[in-house]
Amino acid sequence: MSSGTELQPLNEPKNVEEAAVEVEEEAPEDRKNLVFFIILLHGIGTLMPWNMLITISYDYFESYKMLANSTIDMDTGAVTGDPTVYSSNFQSFQTIASQVPNLLLNLLNIFIVVKGGLAGRITVGLSIVAVCVITTMAFIYVETHTWLTGFFILTIATIIILNGANGVYQNSIFGLAGELPFKYTNAVIIGNNLCGTFVTLLSMSTKAITRNILDRAFLYFLIALITLVFCFISFLILKKQRFYQFYSTRAERQRAKNEESADNKGKMATYVATFKEAFPMLLNVFLVFFVTLSVFPGVMMYVKDEKKGGTYDFPLPKNYFMDVTTFLQFNVFAFIGSIVAGRKQWPAPNKLWIPVYLRLLYIPFFAFCNYLPETRTWPVLFESTWLFVIVAASMSFGSGYFSGLAMMYTSKTVDPSRAQVAGMMAGFSLISGIVSGLIFTMVIKMFVTA
Repeated sequence: MSSGTELQPLNEPKNVEEAAVEVEEEAPEDRKNLVFFIILLHGIGTLMPWNMLITISYDYFESYKMLANSTIDMDTGAVTGDPTVYSSNFQSFQTIASQVPNLLLNLLNIFIVVKGGLAGRITVGLSIVAVCVITTMAFIYVETHTWLTGFFILTIATIIILNGANGVYQNSIFGLAGELPFKYTNAVIIGNNLCGTFVTLLSMSTKAITRNILDRAFLYFLIALITLVFCFISFLILKKQRFYQFYSTRAERQRAKNEESADNKGKMATYVATFKEAFPMLLNVFLVFFVTLSVFPGVMMYVKDEKKGGTYDFPLPKNYFMDVTTFLQFNVFAFIGSIVAGRKQWPAPNKLWIPVYLRLLYIPFFAFCNYLPETRTWPVLFESTWLFVIVAASMSFGSGYFSGLAMMYTSKTVDPSRAQVAGMMAGFSLISGIVSGLIFTMVIKMFVTA
């Protein structure tokens, strides 16, 4: 294991290495880190469709598809049309349609037992997400303004189904990674952050290459679909790896022993015991993502360089200011943070709450930056754009680093037979933090502009 704090199950005195080999045979090697990179790829896959959707939604859905009588100049990319209730409120509809089913399916996936275990859920989840992406692509070049209400309903239904299936897929990946050595859980987080970096760079490059929003949308969703295909193929390869088979079989045997004499009450007791043991770390997972999503992107993207009535004076082209200082910076530093978490584990599990709780201070800081300068009623306390950039970098790095630690630690705070359940609970805590953070962004906006 890399240098740093040795990760230990909180309820057992032995170290990770001893726990990992507490079986009749020695664990095989993950040759060329193939399993690690497959899990990392699925970390990308669990967020790719959603990242593509939210990145393109303003230009594609809100500013074109949901307009009445919309037209587009195929040469210049100029869009004309009349605003509708669908275009004006699309972001709110999209947030609700995506996060609520994701949250509910994450929760149900923990408790519902399906024959075939997580492998079947991952395969079905991937397939449904791919069908939803194909459905979205099928209507890119179709004129939909003549049946706008029907297209809006179809779009929202697709988003609901996509995110419900993706919730099962994402939660199952965390459960699967929870059965493996702890660095494989961090591989999912690394993949998540790498996905965000890639999508941000893609957004900036396509803006420079073409102004045609239809071509951009097709490219975005095509890349998402290709990623899902690679994830599907890689999962078939994963199931044949001796390293994966060893740990999944070990976990299955341990669960079978525990369930031989367990009735329904006994199974529920297992969930309760797992939750109690893992609760401090589950709370850490929740708070890391709550703080992050409270300020990113909903607050940070509206922090401006120019003061109210002032002029822009930052050494970046104005049309790239938000792309670079909010999206690119966050994703790059969060990615670096998750990489570091895989190599250096500090602080120890019982001290992780200290920096996690201190991160709550980021919320008032960003609220009192030059956020919504034209409409805010509270004074700006932190006027420096460079201070905003530096603190945003630290918040982003901490998001990747501490989320990686918290997710890795969670599965190791419980008995190995319940590591899968703990990993899935951590996945639910992650989504809960995201949803709560997105909601709290609206509270921050109301506070600042009241």
